[in-house]
Amino acid sequence: MGNGNTLRELTMVFRCVKTVAANSNAWCHHILFAAITLFLLQAGANAQPASTLSELRELYQQYTPENFDDGGAVSHYVWKNFVSFFPHATIARTTAIRELEEQANPALAEFEVGAGEEVTRFDDYVMDNPFIDGVIVMVGGKVAYEAYPNMQPYDRHLGWSITKVLVSTALAALEEQGWVEVDVPIEQHLPELANTEWAGISLRHIVNMSSGIDCRDSDGYQNTETCIYRYEESLGLTAPVNPPQSTLETLRGMRRHRPAGEKYEYVSADTFVTGLVIETVTGKPLWLALQDLLWGKIGAEADGLMMISPKGMPATHGGLSARLRDIARFGEVFTARNNLGVVSQQHLDDLNSANGIAFDAEQLARLDNRFQGDGPRHAAWQWDMIWPDGAMFKGGYSGQGLFVDPGRGVVAAWFGTSGTGGEGHALLPMLRQMSRALF
Repeated sequence: MGNGNTLRELTMVFRCVKTVAANSNAWCHHILFAAITLFLLQAGANAQPASTLSELRELYQQYTPENFDDGGAVSHYVWKNFVSFFPHATIARTTAIRELEEQANPALAEFEVGAGEEVTRFDDYVMDNPFIDGVIVMVGGKVAYEAYPNMQPYDRHLGWSITKVLVSTALAALEEQGWVEVDVPIEQHLPELANTEWAGISLRHIVNMSSGIDCRDSDGYQNTETCIYRYEESLGLTAPVNPPQSTLETLRGMRRHRPAGEKYEYVSADTFVTGLVIETVTGKPLWLALQDLLWGKIGAEADGLMMISPKGMPATHGGLSARLRDIARFGEVFTARNNLGVVSQQHLDDLNSANGIAFDAEQLARLDNRFQGDGPRHAAWQWDMIWPDGAMFKGGYSGQGLFVDPGRGVVAAWFGTSGTGGEGHALLPMLRQMSRALF
């Protein structure tokens, strides 16, 4: 039994205690006492470290800068302990914790989902899947489902590219405050990119992942000859194999391979440029800007952590480690009343407008197939997918995800670890289907 199930069932037992306390049925009291004792013993057992001391030392022996992101046991440990392997800066929790009300929705746990050729309960799928570390679903501002099959609730798990939408939302906050103009050429905000092939590209095209810069993530994170490898190498995130170069020098050397605004292409360097704008406008390193613009407003329960290079450059595109509940709290920026004071309805309207980048025919066909005819139609502001009804998704390498459906008041966040063969989970289509069917 996973920790999530144990805690949920223990809560149910205590609720039963309240009911039984109203009468003097000694037999019922005896049964409840036994049940509580059993649950506490199970919870204590589940709270033990997942690995022995010798196993953990072996994981550290197995870790290398080349294999840490290959999936499997080493990656699973690194994702939960990224601060043990790379330098980090703190995104401090500076305000009171905004407690999350819990209201379990049995319909979520019982929802039937397809798992290969079989149909199973959603809760069974989550608890039995080795590639899912944790899941939380909030409905109407309340925790409706929560499970931690392969991590602890207090773990600060690496979110990888979920980081991107925190960065873009911080930019949106600055835009609404009048500090940023997204429809001007990037060199107006970053003069250091003048006389490069970034010049003339609007900040909007950059934040929409339609810059046309030829540094696509799809070219391969592990291929040492690709632009994306050299970009991450400049941050100290991958093993050094090329001549040393600063991240800004790497950016200045990038080339454009298509007109800006023509096509949605996943370019993590676009996110880094977005972060540079935030740093330039605020005069603060990215982690402190995020602390002021986001973390201090969502009521986080723990500090966030941002991976930085030895030179102090943030891994803007994927370096955030945080508790799962705090990722869900961030998701509530798009569902809560007054958007938690981070942005306004103006930003949500912009996300759903023609200012985004529409998917081309090939992309649409692939997405419609994945979502059985219910595919998203465009991307915007670093969100990978936006549906016509306003639902949004941001994914992260190795099985991370944030799904927000503002119209239905649903926020779902999850952490995962892929297998060494690239195996993963299918939470996104399931949660999109559940959101539409139940709310």
